[in-house]
Order: sequence, then structure tokens, then C-alpha cells
Amino acid sequence: MLKLHALVLATSTLCIQFATGAVLYPRSDSGTAITNNTHCGTDFCTWWHNSGEVNTNTPVQPGNVRQSHKYAVQVSLAGANTFYDSFVYESIPRNGNGRIYAPTDPPNSNTLDSSIDDGITIEPSIGLNMAWSQFEYGQDVDVKIMTTDGSVLGPTSDVVIRPVSISYSISQSSDGGIVIRVPADANGRKFSVEFKNDLYTFRSDGNQYVTSGGSVVGVEPTNALVIFASPFLPSGMIPQMTAANTQTMVPGPINNGDWGSKPILYFPPGVYWMNQDQSGNSGKLGSNHMRLSSNTYWVYLAPGAYVKGAIEYFTKQNFYATGHGVLSGENYVYQANAGNNYVAVKSDSAGLRMWWHNSLGGGQTWYCVGPTINAPPFNTMDFNGNSGISSQISDYKQVGAFFFQTDGPEIYPNSVVHDVFWHVNDDAIKIYYSGASVSRATIWKCHNDPIIQMGWSTRQISGVTIDTLNIIHTRYIKSETVVPSAIIGASPFYASGMNPNPSQSISMTISNVVCEGLCPSLFRITPLQSYKNFAVKNVAFPDGLQTNSIGTGQSIIPAASGITMDLDISNWTVGGQKVTMQNFPANSLGQFNIDGSYWGEWQIS
Repeated sequence: MLKLHALVLATSTLCIQFATGAVLYPRSDSGTAITNNTHCGTDFCTWWHNSGEVNTNTPVQPGNVRQSHKYAVQVSLAGANTFYDSFVYESIPRNGNGRIYAPTDPPNSNTLDSSIDDGITIEPSIGLNMAWSQFEYGQDVDVKIMTTDGSVLGPTSDVVIRPVSISYSISQSSDGGIVIRVPADANGRKFSVEFKNDLYTFRSDGNQYVTSGGSVVGVEPTNALVIFASPFLPSGMIPQMTAANTQTMVPGPINNGDWGSKPILYFPPGVYWMNQDQSGNSGKLGSNHMRLSSNTYWVYLAPGAYVKGAIEYFTKQNFYATGHGVLSGENYVYQANAGNNYVAVKSDSAGLRMWWHNSLGGGQTWYCVGPTINAPPFNTMDFNGNSGISSQISDYKQVGAFFFQTDGPEIYPNSVVHDVFWHVNDDAIKIYYSGASVSRATIWKCHNDPIIQMGWSTRQISGVTIDTLNIIHTRYIKSETVVPSAIIGASPFYASGMNPNPSQSISMTISNVVCEGLCPSLFRITPLQSYKNFAVKNVAFPDGLQTNSIGTGQSIIPAASGITMDLDISNWTVGGQKVTMQNFPANSLGQFNIDGSYWGEWQIS
């Protein structure tokens, strides 16, 4: 069978579930198996899980996948009107575990100390959730969305697809659904489908969300639905698998060492879960992660693979995470501490990352193409050790990031990131190194830290470009400078005893930014070094800039001794009106509050 996998995967990911021999069936409400109708061809490929569990309140069974309680999705070749099922996943805040301290604590036993803020407040009480469906495609397709209870969606005038900067043809189907035409795109398409009768308005009193009064700080769908239309993987991102070089996992529990020591670790379609703690005690969900052999450098997650766990590399060569499967952190507690039995004790060094490497050899590159990360418990990716690491990241999705500290991946020197969708509740795009390129990124932001983060320490950065950034949601609770409530932010020093260094500088170009909804401030910078040749151009806030009494709309750049602020902001519009040197001040259109000591060093045109 492995040879058959290798034959199929050497050419494309097409029909991979048929290569595995898996028969995929959905379940009716009564639990009875019914025939499911999926399709996998050169035009498009959909998949299913026969263990979908509709459950909006508690953890799902280990071998099950949380399935959307609200939506069903089908895909057809454009105009053919022959629709095939595409599984709709769902993520809920805290994954049904409630506020627990240890992974072995009973769900909703409330064992997490009340002084610890995990970033989740009213979300469970209002029923907030995030569903997503993914398929591979190479031709124009029609995506049909229906409700699971048979209620009618639409009219189409009440449907908004974000990013709004990309338009789609929407029609209503005779069975009460809506149909979205998705053009073929070598880069894929990633978008949120939202219905006007399903929107929740977040209000804040400046300290917390409130259900009445306060100021409107954001609007999100209660039952979010995101569609990931992915291009088929390029052949170079599909490992050439043989029985000799590949450890093929079997769906079910993952016990210590099951991942073997071969160069390639392959997860065929199916559901997998970490089933032991570090000592080998069985049944300990959320108490372990995969520490790969130093021989293993490639993890391949097939379409339809759903892995409940986290992965740590030890290889000294280039390493890979590819395929259109899912890596889910749903069994881990908030800030799971891998050095302390995976309990909720924050540690910058031992906090579990979904993708991790703590013994780099230098000169390595991480290739990440295709995976979806669900429900991360902490920072999602960090690689530590010798210098000389870079990343090539594309078609990478992150969903269900309701916890604090669930940021985007580190973007190391000379890394290239493109065509990504990240739901985050921390720094989304971390610019700490030179030479990075980020393009076609879609960000859904909760309320912690900025979209672009450049702070925490003095830095010497140049040659960075960020182009085509779509921010589809924000909902900042309060006006913050330490964890900036802003699109472009720089936090103060993380460690004590440090001082700004004017001789160092950050330079970059940020272009073609669209922020939807009432937007937060454009800048919140604590200057830790100078800013040189820092260009921001073509920024649109089509729905306006926050003007509430909380102050989240005000850009703030304070004075710092010896620091220069060479900023060039061009073609920034708020509600269609251009921000200029006449209407930039804090009490005007731009709400741009920059210290007078920088006058003459910056401009808005």
C-alpha cells in the first residue's frame, strides 16, 4: 500500500483518500452511517471525516473531529451544478475544556487560577465559534453553503465576503443555500463568508467587553465560516515516499515513539491523537507532543489527516511541513508547559509550540506549505539554536486562536511568506529580522497586540517588504501601547535594564493595506531605535477609523532621546477621505499623534 501512496503522491495529491483505501462516511443525527459524496480529480478534490461530532459545549471524543453545527459546504465544477461534499470543521473557545489548569483536570472544572487571563471573556457565553472548510482545486468552482437545520441563507445582498477588496459572484440556490463562484487561482483563495443576521457587535467600556453601552469596537459573525480553496501542492512539496524512508502512521492513538525514526513522517487521511504523557502513561490527552527523531526532516499531512498534537523537530538539515491536513492543539491547556507536565504555567522557553525546533544546526530552511493549525495553546512556531534559520511559508492557515499568545509564526531572516490566513490573538506578523517578505496575508485579529510587531528589543532591520495585507476583523478592548492596539506596532522592552539605541534603525516598506470594519490606530510605536526609510503606502480604512472615547483610533509615537523618525506615509484614506498634513492631527481625520520633536523627519502625502 505504501508503494501505491508513493506512486500517487509523487505526481500529485489527487485521489489520496482512494489511494489509502479509506471509505469516508458521514453520520446522521442518529449516528447511522450514510453514504457521503466526495470527489477527487484533476479539477478539484474534497474530503470527509466519518467521525464528525456536532458538539458546541464539551471536548469531542478523542477519535472524533468537531463538525460545524451550523454549516454544510459542497463544491462543483463551475456551472456543472454537480455538487460534492466538503467537510466543515469547527473550533470553539477553550475547545470545550473551560478554564482548566492541567490537561487531566475534568472539563469545565475551573481549576485555572482566577488571576490568570487566558484572553477569553464573553466568547463562550455568546456562542462564538469558527468553522472552516478546505478543498484543493485547479479550475473555476462553485462553492455551495447551506445550513444544517435547513433554514434559508441569504438574500445574497445580506452576504459579505471578506476580504471585501476581492469580489465574488454570489447567487442563491433553489435548496436555500448560496453559491459562490471561486475562480481558479494559482495562489488559492481564502475568505470569510458572513451573514448580516449572524453578526455580533463587540462593545467595550475601555476595560472589558460589555453587553450594552460602551463603545462599538468590532463586529464579527457569531458562527464564522472560512473557506480555504487551496491549489494542489507543487510536486516539490510532496515527499517521494518509499517503505524504506517513510514512517506511515495509522489513524488512532499516538503512543510514544510511534513516529519512528525514518526521514519522512506521513499521516494518511484519518484522525490521530496523542495518547500518553511523557512517562508513557496511557490515556493522558494533552500531556505529550511528538519529539521527532533527528533523522526525521519531513512531516506530510495528507488532505483529510487531522492530528491532535504538536511537533518538535531535531533535524540538522532543511525541514518540512506540507500537505493539506490539520494539526490541532485542542487537547492542550492554555500556555501548556512542556517542561512541567503540560500544565498552564507560562514559560517563554518551555511553552509548547505547535511547530518547534530547539536544536538548530544553522543554515537551515523550514518549508511550510498547506497545513492548517487549529486551536494553538501558545506561540504557534519558534525555532531556537544556532543562527541561520529561514522559512518559506505559503498556503498556511491558522484558525481557532482565541487564547492569548496565539500569534503568527516567527518570520526569520530572508524568509518568504505568502498567501496565508491567520486568526490570531497576539502579534500577527512578527518583523524582528532583515530581508523578510510577506505578501497576500489575510489577518483576523482578536484583541491582543498589533497586526505588525517590531518591538520588545532594539533591532537593526532592513530589506523588509509587506505587500497586500487584508485585515478583515479587529476588536481591541482598550487603548494600549505596551501591547499596541494598532496595525503597525512596537512594544517597549520586554526585559528590564535596556535602553534605546538611536544608532540602530528599522527600515521597511508596507503597501496595499486594507483594514475592514472600524479600524484601530495605524501606528503605536515605542521607539527603541531609529526608523529610517520607513514607507507606508496605499492604506485604506473603507469603514472608517475608531473615534470612540476609548481612544483606540489614535496613533501614538512618543519622543525618545536621539531617535529619528523617518516615516513616509502616502495615500492613506479613512472612509474614502485622504489623510494629509492638514488633517492628520490627533483631533482630526488621521488621529496621528506624533511627538513634535520629530517634526520635519516624517510626512503624510
